[in-house]
This record gives sequence, structure tokens and C-alpha cells, in this order.
Amino acid sequence: MLINEIINFKAAVGMVCHEPLVKVFVDLENACGGSECVAQHHQRVRDTILDITSQSRIQITYSVGPSAMSTCPDLLWQWNQARFVPGRGLNGADLALLDAIQATRFRGGLDRMVLVSGDHIFAEDLARLQREGIHTTVVSQPMSLSRQLARSAQSIQFLPQMNLSSDERQSA
Repeated sequence: MLINEIINFKAAVGMVCHEPLVKVFVDLENACGGSECVAQHHQRVRDTILDITSQSRIQITYSVGPSAMSTCPDLLWQWNQARFVPGRGLNGADLALLDAIQATRFRGGLDRMVLVSGDHIFAEDLARLQREGIHTTVVSQPMSLSRQLARSAQSIQFLPQMNLSSDERQSA
């Protein structure tokens, strides 16, 4: 009750400040180096995201396919403050995130978007968001960042090396 009164008072006297809203979209399989690596690396990816966005109000949306979910069944609990959009089929996680990104464009209130992926499939939507005045950042593994996506982002940050074995690198 007291909080609502304070908010109403601030609004009445023009004291409402706008804290930036950052929406983070995470292609967790890409960020971890493949679906078989999600169980091993997803917490490190999450910690990196939280470090990058520490001064902002954030909303995280992430996606993985059924294969990653089967190797990491506790993923939903460990990312419990984030929105999960399930991917199914070829490029399913990418397509689920694209739908979420496109839906976000029409809701407004977005100041900055962070995409955690290196896939070129997101380049066109990232460029469109930039044209609409939204700051875009791509966070990716250095070796998985597509040229097209790199050109579409205003800024790029790299994830820490995940120490993939040679078998994991071949399948990623």
C-alpha cells in the first residue's frame, strides 16, 4: 500500500524516472557451443548476461530445443526469472526467439536489446530495431559470430571461452 502511495506521489509531482529496460534474447545452444554443451555451460552464460546488464532493468527470454532440455532437465528451474520459449525442429530455438523479438517490437518501452547468439538469422531484425532507435548489442562466442550479424549490431561483446573439447567443437 505504501509503495503505491509513493509511486502515485512521484507521478503527481513529476518525479518518475525512467530506468532503462533491456530485453535479452538468448539462443542458449549457440552461446554454449551446441545442445550437448548446454548442461555444462548455461550457468556461465547466465552469469555473463547478468554482468553485462547489471545496471539495468532486464527481461530475459531464452530458447533451446528438446535435445538440450533432455540433457539439462533442471534448466527451467535454474533460469527461473527468465521467460522460456521452446524450440522444436530445425532452427526451432532460433525461430522461437525471432517470434519473441518481433512481438517485443510492437509492445514499446524497449531501450536496449541484447542478443546472445552468433546466428545470421537474427541480423535483419537487429538492423530493424536499430532503425527504430533501439540500441542493440550482440553477445557471442568469437568463432560463431556471423559477419552479417556483426554488421547489424551497434556493439559486440564476446562470451568467455567455454573450453570445448574437440568432439564438442565438431558438433557445435
